Amino acid sequence: MRLYRHEPGDLRKLAGYLHMRAHGYLRALSQLICQGAQAAILGKQERITEELLEQIPLGRTVVL
Repeated sequence: MRLYRHEPGDLRKLAGYLHMRAHGYLRALSQLICQGAQAAILGKQERITEELLEQIPLGRTVVL
């Protein structure tokens, strides 16, 4: 997948937000980024932003 408006460091700038949303779980992080990229492409935004990621629901994470 290629996001044509993505710039180096975009996801690094969102590191705190991504960690909070994924609760530190790599599987949730992967899901969030993948679905964010798909939404960015379909919406012709071509860039993952916090505003875009806010619209993506994540499944419940069970903490044991």
